[in-house]
Amino acid sequence: MLEQSTTTESINSAIEEKTIEICLHKGMLQGIKYYWHQKHQQTGIKYSLRLAKANVEALLTARGLINAVKKPKTQGWVIIAIILLSIAVAIYFYFRTH
Repeated sequence: MLEQSTTTESINSAIEEKTIEICLHKGMLQGIKYYWHQKHQQTGIKYSLRLAKANVEALLTARGLINAVKKPKTQGWVIIAIILLSIAVAIYFYFRTH
């Protein structure tokens, strides 16, 4: 029984280390996806995505690495700028032809 719990702990430790490595190199979303997938494979039970996210954040926070992780970039301002520029060009050409 002790051997089985040690093996499970080493598997969990390996998953956690790999998760942290993935988070640092590829970003938080990829790390959560990896952790979620590995836990699902390990237990055979559908693992909650929210729980996986909370666990990954707790792992990173415990090691002081939460600020070192790449955050997903939002490109919303680029889309807004393109739309506004398109509207401005349309208005310009409309009044130029009339």
